[in-house]
Amino acid sequence: MRKNMSEEEMKSGTGMKINTILAVDDNEMNLQIIANILKKKYAVMLAQSGGTGLKFIEKKKPDLILLDLMMPEMDGKETFRRIRQNPENRDIPIIFLTADDSVLTETECLEIGASDYITKPIMPRILLSRIGKTIELAEYQHHLQDIINEKTRETESLALQAIAAIANAINAKDEETNGHSKRVAEYSRAIAREMGFDENECAHLYETALLHDVGKIGIPDAILKKDGRLTPEEYEIIKTHTTIGGDILSAITTIEHISDGARCHHERYDGTGYPCGLSGENIPLVARIIAVADVYDALTSHRCYKPEMNPKDVRKEIEEGSGTQFDPKVIRAFHEVVSGFLKPSP
Repeated sequence: MRKNMSEEEMKSGTGMKINTILAVDDNEMNLQIIANILKKKYAVMLAQSGGTGLKFIEKKKPDLILLDLMMPEMDGKETFRRIRQNPENRDIPIIFLTADDSVLTETECLEIGASDYITKPIMPRILLSRIGKTIELAEYQHHLQDIINEKTRETESLALQAIAAIANAINAKDEETNGHSKRVAEYSRAIAREMGFDENECAHLYETALLHDVGKIGIPDAILKKDGRLTPEEYEIIKTHTTIGGDILSAITTIEHISDGARCHHERYDGTGYPCGLSGENIPLVARIIAVADVYDALTSHRCYKPEMNPKDVRKEIEEGSGTQFDPKVIRAFHEVVSGFLKPSP
């Protein structure tokens, strides 16, 4: 048993929720008729215009709205449109009330998204039955959506575990670059935040960047771990890790653009990159961000064929590539992020 009850539940004296109905009608007599019919079963709010109804909704979200179709100044359809403009109100069931019993009008109301349509004069039993069925359906839909959301969270959790396992496999494949994918993911997320991505988008970009080198699983160890400069033929084989990675990740549909990060992070803004020679904004944005983070980490890390570079020198070199190798917008965000990294400790 729940210890806490809402205000409506406590008012009922039974622990059962009392649903709130907002009735909007320019005719005061109609509103009083509706109130008398509903008051024994529901909490009722009355509004004599569309504008007043909208103000009521801002203060308290009702469980259902009864909306007169023919009103002066702001008619029912316009009031409906304005209610639905707020995403928080898109799940409120709305029943139109009208003296117009034409099939055409009823069809138009249902097509714009109304839950039901009741003609006047209002019959108490019909009104109560329609409201009860509509609220019951809405509550069932909400319950179903809660189940879907929970299953989605479970699926995303499993996907994250799989991504972490794959990232570990990449690290095991090439010990020389151990930790590279995680650092690139962290840099990419920081750049994305600076560019105004929301937290969900940042999380997806982090996961995408974590797997940007997954295609290296398909590269022979003799080439991947070669101690020295690659031959032109070996370099062409290394380049295929982008298409291999893109193909591997194309089967994942829960994270948008995840395959783009692997396939396109070696494209260049001027169109001279690989594997497709994409240029400018034809390169997916996630790949343009990962490209900067990837080069920054590669240049600031030790490799068997080169020493690590000073981060300040790397920043200068990357910023010189703005407009040629890299997207200028990403470089501006990168500058702000890296400036924070390089600030001296107090």
